[in-house]
Amino acid sequence: MPNGGPDNCGTCGFNRRNRGVWRNPEPDESQTSFCEIRSVAILADHWTYCQNWHSRTRIPIGPIYASGIYDHGYQRIPWHGLIAPDFTQAGVCSECGAPIEDGISIAAVERAPVEFCSNMHYMQWWKRQHPNEETPMSPDIWEH
Repeated sequence: MPNGGPDNCGTCGFNRRNRGVWRNPEPDESQTSFCEIRSVAILADHWTYCQNWHSRTRIPIGPIYASGIYDHGYQRIPWHGLIAPDFTQAGVCSECGAPIEDGISIAAVERAPVEFCSNMHYMQWWKRQHPNEETPMSPDIWEH
């Protein structure tokens, strides 16, 4: 089990591989992880999360989350819509201008990815992009 928690997409009943069984001990390994309620492939299923794992309702609740940069533990950061945050080894933070050695990036259409030096800076940007959305699985990490 990942250190990011047991409530991940790899153990979710809405993951097509698990055929409706939570914590399925024998998922269909021939299937790509795919969220049936959000219609999206989940490439890092043991490091991806959402509130529907807990509610077990088919109506999507809140954003999809990824494990952010490890900093005193794993923090869950929301996807940018259907775009998963990725990790980058180099770049410049779009929030503070600092050089990045281990950071987060978000793919962008027809321009360079948006890059961040920390979970906090990613969350500050994310909240501006999604002002009316709540992130209960990543509380307060943008306020530090």
